[in-house]
Amino acid sequence: PYILWDKTLNNNFDKVSINFNKILNSDSELIKWLELLHFYGFSLVQDAPIEKKSAMKILNRISHIRETFFGTPFDVINIPKPNNTAYTAISLRNHTDLPYYEYPPGYQFLHCLINNAKGGFSSVVDGFKVADYLRNNDPDTFDILKTIPVKFQDNDYTQNTIRIFHSPLINLTKDNDFNDIRFSIATMGAMDCPPQDMEKFYKAYRKLASLMHDDSYTIKFKLKAGDIFCFNNRRILHGRTEYDPNSGHRHLQGYYMDRDEILSRLNFLKKIEI
Repeated sequence: PYILWDKTLNNNFDKVSINFNKILNSDSELIKWLELLHFYGFSLVQDAPIEKKSAMKILNRISHIRETFFGTPFDVINIPKPNNTAYTAISLRNHTDLPYYEYPPGYQFLHCLINNAKGGFSSVVDGFKVADYLRNNDPDTFDILKTIPVKFQDNDYTQNTIRIFHSPLINLTKDNDFNDIRFSIATMGAMDCPPQDMEKFYKAYRKLASLMHDDSYTIKFKLKAGDIFCFNNRRILHGRTEYDPNSGHRHLQGYYMDRDEILSRLNFLKKIEI
C-alpha cells in the first residue's frame, strides 16, 4: 500500500531524506531509498556532488535511464528561445511531465548543481492523496475524472514531431488501485468529449486543478546545491515559483527512469520469491 501524504509531511521532511554516499555504498540504504520512492512517491537525496552528470553514480545503482527528446541529462536553466517553460524563470504550475506520451516516464530526478537566485522554490503534491480525497468525498467528480479522456499534446519546435495522446486524468489498475495521474495545464489540448459531458467535465477539472494547487496538499522547499529531488512522475505533481535570473544562478540537471526499473531492482534486493 502507498503512503499518502499532504502538507503535514513538511513537518517530518527527514522521513523522505537520505544521504547520497550512503546510497552509493550500502545496499540497505539503496533499499531504503527505493522504498521511499515507491511508498511515498518522492524523496530528497542530500549531499550529492555538484559536478555535471554526477547523479548518474546513484542512478546506475538502480538501472538504465529512460531517454526522451530532451536528452540525458537535460539542463533546467533559463535560456533564450526555450522549447519548454521549465527553461525559463517564470513560475511553473504543478504538473506531471510528458503526459502526451502513451507511457510517460515513471520517475524523475532533478539534481541541483547551483541555486542561489532569489525565488525558485520547488513545490510537490501527492496526486494520489488528492484523488483519494475525491474518491471518498466527491465520487461523482472522481468518476468523471477517471472516465472522460482528455487530449494532451506537444509541438516542440526543436523536433519534427507532434505528440498527441488521449487519457483520463486519473487512471486505475484492474484492482481499482491508483495507477497514474496525468495533469498538465500547459500541455492539455481542446476537449473533444461529447457535448453533454463538456460542462460536467470542466466543473470536475476545475475542482481537481484547485485541489492540486491547494496549500493543504502542497509542500514547498528550496533546493540547494547537492540535492536531488526524486519523484514518481505518474503520481507526484511538481512545480516551481518564479525566480530572478539576474539575482543569481539556478541550474538543475534532470533524468528520467521507468517505474519498472525501481520496482524490479527493489524486488531483486529484497529477494522477492517468484
